[in-house]
Amino acid sequence: MTQYLLFDAGGVDLAAPSSLVKAIHEELTIQPVAGTCSWFRGIAVAHGKLLPVTDVGAFAGRRSSTGRTLELDPSASIAGLQVDNIVGLCDDAVNDVPLSDTEVHAVHASKLALSSRAIINNDKVHRILDISSLVQSPEFLNVMEQS
Repeated sequence: MTQYLLFDAGGVDLAAPSSLVKAIHEELTIQPVAGTCSWFRGIAVAHGKLLPVTDVGAFAGRRSSTGRTLELDPSASIAGLQVDNIVGLCDDAVNDVPLSDTEVHAVHASKLALSSRAIINNDKVHRILDISSLVQSPEFLNVMEQS
């Protein structure tokens, strides 16, 4: 069974396979990069290597995330995802939970690919974030500010 990391970003409860998260950083010094989108936080140094950091809440069109940074495992991508809160690890079963009308609207307005796949933990539905689709999407890769 896959273990998932539960977290929230911009008011959205999310889950990601823990095998795709290399480290969780409490505080990273992030250097902004001129001419980039507001959701692209900038570049940090983690474990002696450059790490581009994206604000997941802002990327999803929600409020900015201000908490920890998830450093993705290099097998997934060289990227950091700034989120708000880390709930913890969970090995609960994945459930099919239909999206509510509010979530359907949010999915269409958001760049996050949320589906009906979710982990239910403490009465909260944590939608599984498809890390692979996210980091390969043109929206995620194109950090240049659109004029």
